[in-house]
Amino acid sequence: MNLTILPNGDLKITADNETRAYIADEMRNGRRNNIIYDLLEHEICNGSYTPFDAGQGNPFVGLSSAPCIAEAMTTEDDGANIIDGRFWYFADYMIRDELEDLRNKGRVVFTLATEDAA
Repeated sequence: MNLTILPNGDLKITADNETRAYIADEMRNGRRNNIIYDLLEHEICNGSYTPFDAGQGNPFVGLSSAPCIAEAMTTEDDGANIIDGRFWYFADYMIRDELEDLRNKGRVVFTLATEDAA
């Protein structure tokens, strides 16, 4: 896995063939819910690139169920998650599957969230 912040601020994730095979195997065996967490485990453990489901509302980022990735995230004593820095979302989540893109194409792009994002 390689994560690259593009010149426009978007986050591109690329996967090598071994990672793509892992994604395919996990999806085939019905274990899709943990794939992105497993793939980003090294980054998460080092305090960066933390995936979250916007539909859970913690952290609240708007009325969306888009898959998201926070640049960094902390958890308050009351369980509230706080994004530290930027975050990215998979804008086409209702018509495309980010994991299928990563599995099939070896890359997926998450859009940088901005205040004026539609």
